[in-house]
Amino acid sequence: MEVKIRFILLFCFMLSFKLWSQDVQFSRLPAHLQLFARDAQDSAVVDVKGTVLSPGHDTVSVEVLKDHKPWKIEKQPLEYDYDDRAAFHFKPKINAELTEYYVRVYVDGVLVAARDSIVCGDVFLINGQSNSHPDDATITERNEFWRSFGKHTDLTDYDPADTTWGLSTPRGWCDDCNYAVGVWGFRLQKLIWERYGLPSCIINGGSGGSSISYNLPDSANHMALNTTYGRLLYRATKAGVDQSVKAVLWHQGESDSNGDDAPLYHDRFTELRAAWKADYNPVQKIYVFQIRPGCGGDAQDYLREVQRQFPQSFNDVVLMSTCGLQGHDDCHYNTPGYEQMADWIFRLIARDFYQSTDTVHINPPDIQKAYYTDTNHDQIILQFDGPVSWPDDTLNHALEDHIYIDGQSGYIAQGRDGDPNNELILELTAPLSATVVTYLPNQYYNRPPGQTYQGPWIRNPRGVGALSFHEFPITDVISNIEKEKPDRFNLFQNYPNPFNPGTTISFTLHRSSQVKLVVFNIQGQHVRTIVDKQLSAGSHQFHWDGTGHQGKDSASGVYCYRLVTGNQIQHKKMVLLR
Repeated sequence: MEVKIRFILLFCFMLSFKLWSQDVQFSRLPAHLQLFARDAQDSAVVDVKGTVLSPGHDTVSVEVLKDHKPWKIEKQPLEYDYDDRAAFHFKPKINAELTEYYVRVYVDGVLVAARDSIVCGDVFLINGQSNSHPDDATITERNEFWRSFGKHTDLTDYDPADTTWGLSTPRGWCDDCNYAVGVWGFRLQKLIWERYGLPSCIINGGSGGSSISYNLPDSANHMALNTTYGRLLYRATKAGVDQSVKAVLWHQGESDSNGDDAPLYHDRFTELRAAWKADYNPVQKIYVFQIRPGCGGDAQDYLREVQRQFPQSFNDVVLMSTCGLQGHDDCHYNTPGYEQMADWIFRLIARDFYQSTDTVHINPPDIQKAYYTDTNHDQIILQFDGPVSWPDDTLNHALEDHIYIDGQSGYIAQGRDGDPNNELILELTAPLSATVVTYLPNQYYNRPPGQTYQGPWIRNPRGVGALSFHEFPITDVISNIEKEKPDRFNLFQNYPNPFNPGTTISFTLHRSSQVKLVVFNIQGQHVRTIVDKQLSAGSHQFHWDGTGHQGKDSASGVYCYRLVTGNQIQHKKMVLLR
């Protein structure tokens, strides 16, 4: 008899819940497992908004539970309009912490809606080609505070019905995976959870083998579901996090590393970045992985150089090297390699967003100067922005064979560490009058079958590989110039020249200066201001895409570029051939 009474009571409760639910229409209600992006006060508003559709009710209330325990409750009297409808709106706040919240909505004490496992944390997006979304189906670990939204579809059109929240998985190379963030995205969420006690959401929109052009938005509809850009934007928008993205992480370039596409990469990235900045406003950082020698076309070295120069063009771009990561197979990495990738980029994210004090040697070393030590020209110094070391030979390869001077190997008899320790010394086989130096030309490091090669790489004390550089200008006896004329600067000939459509202009500053770099046509008319700002001492490179200040393509012809700093001026000519 007792069991029968309980059954009748449960049936009555379920029937009343169903009837009440039909009497309430919600326009705002959290989803099961939803992550709300935290604000500057480490909290988020959970909107509960709706309308009671039938008359005769007095109050509506929202109860928030914290880890299943009652935490706060808010009530509102119902006021009906002439259509016998009563609107209500609650804005309870939840905190950014390792806590799950539960929301319950009642009308006159009767439960009409329930949402579980809601959290507050940070949002990141990942995009690019196959190395942006690697797969490991063998990892079974899941965590209630690592969230994602929707399906990863790779190159497949997106089904607009696939809009649910779930726990992140390390899946990636698939076209029908729920909540797939890829191996290193999964590791990144784990690190944020472990080190800072925060939930996170990562949405990964990577598409295998895709070019940067494929990743650009449809100009008529940024949210087009047949584009990889639109698929990611749609998911972020439906998740309600599109205006709360802290950073975009970009791992792409192999598919553009050919002679036709590589020269256009800077302009295409400029367009992509502008779309991100507009659609995910106010995204604060864009983390770019410089691709590693391996699968790709005949201009990998050139494309890596374009990527190396991004921070000089975009103040929100932060670079990370992939040189020196373990487990590379000529194109992809094993799981430990991808997890190491996450460890490296996490330190930069932790510095930029979590006030980490672990900031020593976390950036990849970047070349600053290359110069002859004396007029004999039998020794070249490579100076970096941090400490580096010359590696031992690895797998029968010497680093001397992977540093080209004027486009060729064989000129370096021996390399060694310099003093100070942010310099490397190249002892030459004979005096040279070479003008450019390249680290990691367009070639593979050969490796024994079945092994993943490990260099040799230029690294910093924490093992982070230096950014590769391509045809970096060698200055004549820069050490003497620094001692005798500290205010002097050098403007180098642009490369390539002639060019179409873009070219790179390099110069060296010997102390921090306000710099203006301007392009004029042969008649002396202003065409484009490339840079006008304070720059630090060292080597700088900027890209000119061959357009004027209104974005219109400049005509073929001779142009002059002029560098001004203080009361000093230098200028050179260049040729644009359309």
